[in-house]
Amino acid sequence: MEKTPLVKKLDNQELKNTGFWLSQLFMIISTIVGVYLAAQSGLEQALTFDAYSKMEDNYYLRQSLHAELADNADAIEAYADEFLIRSRPLQEIKNFRPPLDRYVWETMKYNPTTLETPSSLITQARRFYSHSDNLMDRAERRALGANYAGKQLKQLVKKLREQTLPELKRSAEHLKKELSEKGVEIGSLKET
Repeated sequence: MEKTPLVKKLDNQELKNTGFWLSQLFMIISTIVGVYLAAQSGLEQALTFDAYSKMEDNYYLRQSLHAELADNADAIEAYADEFLIRSRPLQEIKNFRPPLDRYVWETMKYNPTTLETPSSLITQARRFYSHSDNLMDRAERRALGANYAGKQLKQLVKKLREQTLPELKRSAEHLKKELSEKGVEIGSLKET
């Protein structure tokens, strides 16, 4: 009876074969290239998604700022007509001064997409808030006549409505159109 060895003798002839080594080398190279291409494609997709997401965020920011400025313009105009132009008593001028909504304006300080908004629009909004506060403060201190301050406020509101608000609206619509041309509908990125 023949004894079978516990360990079979290995045939290492194939390891000496050049074809084996070439196939192994090509397999390693193709794996590296495949991983690189997959990573590159994933990175491109992530960057594209991030860019579109920022554009959508900025669209919402512009729309919100537009609404806030329009509401504040209505409040200031009503205040100017009712209290300042009519030269009401000082206590009424102080008591009925409209509190301006600044939620969006203040939030913009912390929003990373704020600086993607055209600087001219941010400047116009800043000037509107600054000049309207200044005029109302000066009317309350009697540094300006109430009637004159009221007329100045109405001019400020008129400029806002004729220049800033339409520009802000066009700017937001331009973003929406640009996204739509790239196949992204507003709101669709927030749903994913």
